[in-house]
Amino acid sequence: MKQGHVLLNGCRSSLDQAIATAANEWLVRNEKNPRAQIISYCLKGDKPIHSIGTVRYSALRDWGMDHSELEVPEQIGLAGATIFVAGSEGTYWSKNWAHFGKKLIFGVPRFGGAGETIYMQELKRLREALPEVARDYETLNSLSDDISDFATQVVRLVERLVTPGNVFTIMSFRREFLDVFASCKEVCREFKFEAERTDESSSLERIVPRIETGIRNSAFVIADVSDLSPNVFYELGYAKALGKQVVVTAKKGTQLPFDIGDIPTIFWEIQEDLKEGLRKYLPGVVERYGR
Repeated sequence: MKQGHVLLNGCRSSLDQAIATAANEWLVRNEKNPRAQIISYCLKGDKPIHSIGTVRYSALRDWGMDHSELEVPEQIGLAGATIFVAGSEGTYWSKNWAHFGKKLIFGVPRFGGAGETIYMQELKRLREALPEVARDYETLNSLSDDISDFATQVVRLVERLVTPGNVFTIMSFRREFLDVFASCKEVCREFKFEAERTDESSSLERIVPRIETGIRNSAFVIADVSDLSPNVFYELGYAKALGKQVVVTAKKGTQLPFDIGDIPTIFWEIQEDLKEGLRKYLPGVVERYGR
């Protein structure tokens, strides 16, 4: 609530009620609007366990996974991230919906139950796929006795992973493109993002895994396709396959291949053209990150 986030829950369990009650107390005490920041859903025919904030009927007839066309329950589908504390069978059901909906999943292990199991499962997956994220993820296993501080650490972790602050740039490594990278870096900083390029890293990891990790962990991608090289198009295709927002730029006169010809492109002749184009285009891209 302090960070201005919205609490979504299923309005079913005593934990839903306890969390909503605590959130409501803080909002009222600080003259905020609970109806805007606490939104709960229940199924038609079910009695909601509380009436705090805004309580809505779900548009779904049930939240089962045994339908020919699956629709994610609103409290999960509308969330930027899901946090699981304790729980049992019903918690695993919610976690499966979060996985199906491609939501970030955070299990809190310190209270045992499903939250601990979910934490261990996600940590194992991250250690195999994203070891650098796994190190951050272990914040959830802090043994601090200061619960308020622990909660702050968890929220900051979620914010970092939901709204990453880095932008991955795809372009030729030839010296003539150093100015292109410098322009991207300058404009990204104006929007509170940090542009990075793989050849700037001091990591000894193989370059292809580094590229894939960098793209996967970025907020969005800027791809300059002035040099029509296979490497550039491999990285651009990988970013698009991950569903990343890609901003395409190219030097005037570049003949774009058919496959990317319909992607909006910022054409530039000098670096001021590129910077002006990025400044016009990026506000729409970064709006979702609230920066």
